Amino acid sequence: MMIDPPKSLGSLPTPEYTPINTPSASPINATFGINSVTTPLVIGITGSAGLVGTCLVELALDQGHTVLAMDIVDPNHQSTILPDHLKLSEKGYTYKQISSLDYEDYKKACKESHCNSLVHLAMIPNGPDVDGRSITGGSKSQNEVHNANVSMSYNTLSIAAELGINRVVLASSVNAIGMLFSKSTTFDYLPLDERHPCRPEDAYSLSKYFCELQSDSFVRKHPSLRVASLRFHGVVRPESVNRKSLIELGGERKDLWGWVSSLSVSRACLAGLTSPTNRFNEGSHETFFIVAPTICQQRSTMDLLNEYYPDIVKEGKIRGLIRGNQGLFDCSKAKRMLDWSEEGFYWDEDVKD
Repeated sequence: MMIDPPKSLGSLPTPEYTPINTPSASPINATFGINSVTTPLVIGITGSAGLVGTCLVELALDQGHTVLAMDIVDPNHQSTILPDHLKLSEKGYTYKQISSLDYEDYKKACKESHCNSLVHLAMIPNGPDVDGRSITGGSKSQNEVHNANVSMSYNTLSIAAELGINRVVLASSVNAIGMLFSKSTTFDYLPLDERHPCRPEDAYSLSKYFCELQSDSFVRKHPSLRVASLRFHGVVRPESVNRKSLIELGGERKDLWGWVSSLSVSRACLAGLTSPTNRFNEGSHETFFIVAPTICQQRSTMDLLNEYYPDIVKEGKIRGLIRGNQGLFDCSKAKRMLDWSEEGFYWDEDVKD
């Protein structure tokens, strides 16, 4: 069904309620102005019981924000219960067992909680059929993975538009450009940045690419909306940020041996909501690589490239000097616009080139 756009074409439609402290409410400068956020947000988080979701919920509460946590797991599941050190924050925490595919329940929960920002983390990963294996253990087929992920991201953006929620963060993936699940990988240059072409092949990667296209579409129609698509990669728990755990993780040739910690991803999610408008304009959608500045391996990155991507090296497609086990994702855009970087771990000077 086609919906006539508002005559002004310059803002979100009149919301069904006024979210607290959004650009459509009065304290705009205190909340989303040229300075950092000073007023706590009311953040709706889907996929709140997952690896990133649980970490983000804790970080948001610790920073004084109010959280509406949404996931499909039972409310009594351990991942929905706050740790002891956050028990005092329970008044600012609500958990609802909701699927992002259920548009009306999702929208109702956001409306009743007066959310003024959304972080969409819920997703369905590729099942074994992506590489020809049979479906086992309740894994989803490619059509289900694609259709569910694309619907969930669209629902999030549409609900934001309906309710006047002007700050949205979507979990994309480095695979949006076509990496781990592709038959073969094609890199025009390394390290990768957000200008690199996208060539996804599988359902999951394609769905992440489409969520970025959806965001482009929504900010064109709603110029007060701001969307950050965060391309996460190989998320690990903070306690795994050490040589032993990262070497065990290993990484793969197709994904360029990348990783990032769940705590740093959570910081990126909050930065996507709160970054001041003199860095990240209203009416815009931006993609950001959110990846650590090292590879998982404790060996020379250039040695790996010479071994697995000799043509890229020979053809002069390596940009700049790569030292030690330095990573192959350029996250300078995230640093510039979100003031984000992975903390506490950089290339190992003991790894020789």
